[in-house]
Formats: sequence, C-alpha cells, structure tokens
Amino acid sequence: MKTAIKTIFFIGFTILLLFVLNQNKEIEKLHQKEKEYHEALDFLDDMIDSLNLEIKDLLKDLDSIPSPINVKATMYHPVESQCDSDPLITADGSKIDPHNVSDWNWIAVSQDMLLKNGGIFEYGDQVYIKGTHKDGVYTIHDCMNKRKTKQIDFLESIGTKQYKYDNVEIFALDMYSEVYASNE
Repeated sequence: MKTAIKTIFFIGFTILLLFVLNQNKEIEKLHQKEKEYHEALDFLDDMIDSLNLEIKDLLKDLDSIPSPINVKATMYHPVESQCDSDPLITADGSKIDPHNVSDWNWIAVSQDMLLKNGGIFEYGDQVYIKGTHKDGVYTIHDCMNKRKTKQIDFLESIGTKQYKYDNVEIFALDMYSEVYASNE
C-alpha cells in the first residue's frame, strides 16, 4: 500500500509539476504579449506626438495665409490728366511704356495702404487681385492721390476703355511667401 501511495503521490506531484510548468509558459506568453502591447502603445504615442506637431505646423501655416483686403478698383492711363506732371514715371521710379503697360500687371494703391502711411504694402510688393475681369498677380509700382482710400488702380495702356469695380479682394502675397518660407 505504501508503494501505491508513493505512486499516487508521484503521479499527483508530476501532474502538479506539469500544470505549474504549463502555467509558467502561459504566464511567459502573457508577459511577451504585454511587452508587445507596450511597444505598440509607445509607437502609437510617438505617432500621436508627431501628428500633434504636424497639426501645430499646419495651424501655424493656416494662420499665416493672407486675409483679403476689400477695396474698390479703378484703372488709369499714364497721362498727365490722370497722374502728375511726369506720368511716364511711377511713384517708385519705374519707367512706363504708355502703349504696352497693360500686360505688365502693375497697379497703384491708395496711400493709406502703403507701409509709410500705416498700411501693409511697399513698392515692389506682389498682390493677388480677385473680383475683376483681370484677376491675377500684380506688382505695386505707384500710388494714388491722397483723397483716395482703400482703393487700387490698374495701370493700363493708352486707349484701354475705363472700368471700375466696387467689391474687389486683394491678398498680400509677399508677406505670405516670407512667412511660408520661414516655416520650411
């Protein structure tokens, strides 16, 4: 009977040992899975941080997109009756060909829009104009009479028919280009 008890005890102990070893393997597998999950979470945390930085940069770029300035738009010819005594020279000193200037995309702005008078533009700045039959990119070369405010004037070749717009948007491209370039 002692032998039977020893055999039963040995079989029981062996089963218990196999059970413990099997449980240890299961615990190791669970630890490995836990380690993999932590690595995946770390990776996801890094991705979230990276995406947050990207979103921050995109929001900064969005904030730097130029806002439109609403103005009236007219046109002028380079003649004394519409300019000063030297109509073939713009306010920035540029020379004008009075018969071909329409293709140059030059404009004058009211003096209140110039930096020296509290505005945001300087001669040579480029703007995008929207809301006319001549939408596009223009360069500021001239200024208008002091009595005009919030207005632009398209410089046109002699013979171009007069036109006028009351609701035009202009965008300061040079300012956006500098901000955009500094973010890259």
